[in-house]
Amino acid sequence: MTKKLMLSSAIILIAFFSSAQTKNTLTTIRPQLEKVINDYPNQFALIKGTQNQGDPSVIEYSSKVELKGAVETKILGYPANKKINWLWEAKLLVTEETKEMQKQYKAYYNDILGKSLFSKGANNSITASGTYSAPSEELRLWSNQFHINDVTGEFSKLVIDLVAEYQNFEWTIYLRVYDKEKDEDMRPTKDTNDPWRYGTNKN
Repeated sequence: MTKKLMLSSAIILIAFFSSAQTKNTLTTIRPQLEKVINDYPNQFALIKGTQNQGDPSVIEYSSKVELKGAVETKILGYPANKKINWLWEAKLLVTEETKEMQKQYKAYYNDILGKSLFSKGANNSITASGTYSAPSEELRLWSNQFHINDVTGEFSKLVIDLVAEYQNFEWTIYLRVYDKEKDEDMRPTKDTNDPWRYGTNKN
């Protein structure tokens, strides 16, 4: 009887710890995201790492702020209309499994939503642009966006974009932080004397 009781207790403990490990597969990204957002007004100048060579129409730096478990993080600059539009990007997950992508995507969403990021000041919470929309196999590109609770301040145009994209038989989850410009401001200029005329068209 004692042996059976001990065996039952051991099985319960194993099940408990296995369940706990399954539930805690995601490490919070809030501390790193706070650093990125704090440097957003500076166009990410303080967290730019080494400049990388790549597409000549895009300026690319490594990011000094790296999210634990992320595949890669970088800062991209898109020249347009005599200015550069900067974007911070983290590739959070790459998987062939749709269910795994959906599970992790929702976990990242919940980790971002409604949380206080700033240690001081009134602009301290993140709100979703709309109701949660779950990624599905029907669409190859999915996005849920967030904004800082700052209607008129320096974070009023900031966008936090959680993206799921299906390409080459794999799902990739991205987290992007950038400045939402008006569509007409994102188009490359038609002025042939403008060195930035070939900037990225965001339409």
